[in-house]
Amino acid sequence: MTDAPRALPAAVPAFLELGERLRRRGQLEAAATVTTAGLGQHPTAAAAHDLLGRIRADQGDDAAAERAWRTALACAPGHLGALKGLAFLAFRARNLPAAERFLETAVARAPHDAALLGALDRVRGARPAGPLEEPLRLDDPASGLLLCDADGMRLSGALGIGQSAESADSAAAEATGLLREASRSARLLGLGGVRHLVVESSDVRLAVMAVPPGAALVARRPATTPIGRLVATAQRAAVLAERWIEGVR
Repeated sequence: MTDAPRALPAAVPAFLELGERLRRRGQLEAAATVTTAGLGQHPTAAAAHDLLGRIRADQGDDAAAERAWRTALACAPGHLGALKGLAFLAFRARNLPAAERFLETAVARAPHDAALLGALDRVRGARPAGPLEEPLRLDDPASGLLLCDADGMRLSGALGIGQSAESADSAAAEATGLLREASRSARLLGLGGVRHLVVESSDVRLAVMAVPPGAALVARRPATTPIGRLVATAQRAAVLAERWIEGVR
C-alpha cells in the first residue's frame, strides 16, 4: 500500500492548497506549519486534519498521523481520506485485521473506487492462510463492538467508525430487545437459554451475544465474514465485556 497524493476538493482554503503543494515537494516542516496555522482558523476542517495526517505519516510520526486522521473522522464521520490513512498506518504496522476493517468501511462508502478495492484485495492477500486473532477493544469504534446493559443502555463502543452516539444508543436498545425477545421465545418453545443470535443483511452480519449478568454484546462485520469467525470474535469480545463490567462494579 502507498499513500498516493489525493486531489483536494474544489474551493478549498488557500492554506490547504499551499500545504499540499509543500508536502508533495517534500518540504514537510513548512507544510506542517502552514496546515497547523490554517487549522487554528478552521479547527473543524476535516480536509485539513487529513492533510496534516499525511504530512505526519510522511515524517514517520505515525502516532501524530493517527491523531490527525481520527480527528478528521470526528469532524466528518466516514471521511475517505482519513479511513485510507488509518488503513495505511495499520498496514505499515502489520495490523492487517485493522487495515482490512478501515478499508471495508471506506469501500462501503465508495463501492466503485478501484484504488480502494485494489488496496482491500492486497490487504486480504497479505493475511496468513490460518486463523488470525484480531485485537479487540470495546472503546474503539473500529472494532465494530457495542456493549449494552440489560435495560438497553449503551455502556461502551459503537458499530463502526462514523456511527453517531444517537445511532449507537438506538442500536444498543434494539440489540437488547432482540436478545430479550429471542430468549422469551426460546423459553416458550422449550429450547432453553439463548447464548447468541446472528443477524444477516445484504451488507453486514451481526452477532448478538449474552454477557452475564444480563448485558449484551454486539459484533458487526461485513456480510462476507464467515459466521463461525463472526461468532468466535463475538465470544472473545464477550469475555472482555464481562471483565469490563466486573471492573466497573
